[in-house]
Amino acid sequence: MKRALVVLLIVVAVLAAGAAFFIHAQRDHQRAAIELLLKGDEAGAKPHLDALRRRTVLFPAVPKHEVARQFFARGAYAAWLTYDEAVRERTASADVILDRAAALASTGRISAAVKLFAAVNPAKVDPKLYATMRDAIAARASGRIPYVFDRDGRSLAVYDLTHASVVATDRDFQPLIDALVAPHVDRLGTAKTLDTTLDARTQRAAIAALGAYRGTLVAIDPRTNEILAIASTNGATLDHQYEPGSVVKVLTGLSAIDSGIAVPFPYQCTGSLDIDGTRFGDWMPNGHGTLETIDEALAVSCNIVFADLGLRLGDERIRTFMTKAGFDGQTDTGIAPLPLGRLVPPIATRNDTAHLAIGLEHETVTPLHLAMLASMMANRGVLTSPRLLRTRRTILGDVAFRAPAPASTRIASERAAATMTHAMEAVVTDPRGTGRRAFVDGIPIAMKTGTAGTREKGYDALVMAFAPAQSPTIAFAIIAENAGHAEVAGAQIAHDFVTAMFSGAAAVPAAARSGSTGTLSATAPAPPAPH
Repeated sequence: MKRALVVLLIVVAVLAAGAAFFIHAQRDHQRAAIELLLKGDEAGAKPHLDALRRRTVLFPAVPKHEVARQFFARGAYAAWLTYDEAVRERTASADVILDRAAALASTGRISAAVKLFAAVNPAKVDPKLYATMRDAIAARASGRIPYVFDRDGRSLAVYDLTHASVVATDRDFQPLIDALVAPHVDRLGTAKTLDTTLDARTQRAAIAALGAYRGTLVAIDPRTNEILAIASTNGATLDHQYEPGSVVKVLTGLSAIDSGIAVPFPYQCTGSLDIDGTRFGDWMPNGHGTLETIDEALAVSCNIVFADLGLRLGDERIRTFMTKAGFDGQTDTGIAPLPLGRLVPPIATRNDTAHLAIGLEHETVTPLHLAMLASMMANRGVLTSPRLLRTRRTILGDVAFRAPAPASTRIASERAAATMTHAMEAVVTDPRGTGRRAFVDGIPIAMKTGTAGTREKGYDALVMAFAPAQSPTIAFAIIAENAGHAEVAGAQIAHDFVTAMFSGAAAVPAAARSGSTGTLSATAPAPPAPH
């Protein structure tokens, strides 16, 4: 009896060891097949899949439903079907059947997906997943896959299966879709959605404000640095490089303050500056007269003051600061990399330096870059790469990718940024301010205008601004091509945009406004002493 019991125990032990070895081998094959298929190595995965085909997988290393999530997150629907065909588990759960239907639909086998989806018991799966899958199959059956979405989940564009193209479903976003999404669809793929930060209300307000002008308005939420609107009208392009003009004076001011460089105030502007025997003229031929503070100098956009600052800084310090501010660089919105502004050589003479300091001849800027600089000022000197892409979702609605937090760099001190912000407010509130037409009662705006380009074609009007000035919720850039002086066209567009954005919002209490009228308030940092 004892001998028989010992033999039985030995047999059981041998069988258990064999079973354990078999299970362990199955799990190893399963892990290897998953890893290789996710790498796209179907040939390498084949021996492992063949080994798994022979037996039912009793104790999977990873349940098939979880494997589907991994593959779907990579857009590897066909690879998962290969895995699914080879690996047979004891029971096919309703979740796995739903996964199978999703993979079939995503690989264009719509009829098979419809038939399989009909076999799914809705009571056995997540109702949200079931509804998402039902809508996804219906969309694919119609030949149009929902592809690009705004921040509220509204469809902005679909992928047309028949013509293999991205088609805007909201006309307000068509130029953006055509310029920024369609050219990159092969790289981005269509297996996952593009869930953006765009806001339909902000986009509509931007388009309405631009009106009949040919131009672009880019708006950013400075609290998150998410892009809310990229609106272009009448054929304006998003990546065009424009001469920036006087908006650059804000950067020159920041650089000067942080370098301990200043011009003496009160400053007497006579309309010209002698630079090595050459006359450098102001846009006001007779000058601006006596300017008491940097607030007044920026408000009237005095070329002479900022050219003088530029000469005192020198071209090397200006170029170093401009590089920190993004010039000659690019930014990645999450959908595609976009070029920023450029420095334009040669910058060889002091006259070149003076022009560089006021945004003429020696630099260009894009609408997105200008909006980034507006957001930088709203964030008191911190420049951040803006974000356009939030997430990408699979056919079942699972988040497959979440955009990382954008990178930030402090390029100017808080003191310098506060001083220039105060001066930017004076651009709107000073009776002579070039942005006075942008004034919106109850909404303090910090702003700088720029007029550039050529007289023959009509000057371009540029604006960088944010509001409310001391607690910003919106930062934006405007470039209106051939619109004339920015103090007229640009300021009016800014007024209309801010009015639309804050319509229905409570006005900022007077006590919370800086009340700038061209002189520094008692609480604002004083400009640096003369160097």
